[in-house]
Amino acid sequence: MLALSIAVGIMQVPWASRIRLGLAFSVAEVLMQVVGYGIGTGAGRLVGTIAIYVGFIVLAGVGLFIYRDSYRSKEAPFNVASVGGLIAACTSISLDSLGIGVSLPGVPLPLVPLLATIAISTVIFTTVGLAFGARLGRRYKELAERAAGIVLIVLAIFFTVQHLLRWTV
Repeated sequence: MLALSIAVGIMQVPWASRIRLGLAFSVAEVLMQVVGYGIGTGAGRLVGTIAIYVGFIVLAGVGLFIYRDSYRSKEAPFNVASVGGLIAACTSISLDSLGIGVSLPGVPLPLVPLLATIAISTVIFTTVGLAFGARLGRRYKELAERAAGIVLIVLAIFFTVQHLLRWTV
């Protein structure tokens, strides 16, 4: 979420889009946790595992799109003001939450405070990422867009390898 927020901030999106993105990320994260929780009480781990990998693929796709279009256009290549761009951004950061939500029924944590914490931290990290990205974008627009795209792709690959090898931090 932070990396994607920085990438979007680099593209100098308007404040209205930044606020919408922060709220959308927060809603997406919480919603996916709740959906995952529902699945976890019934369907099990398979859906959660698949969702994690789909999230990694979407994240890499967003990174590739940002990188590719940084060579093509002087406008923001990834338009989070559009419905499609907002959905793609939210999907790339929240599908892993679906997988996490699947495991929540087995964890002795109260759900409402957990979801509130996720919502608040998502808004904070999105805001910080957008502000940092905007500063980078003002100074190093094209280079920063390309670097942001590469970082998203590398993160998606790293997260996939980390998950496959079951590395823990």
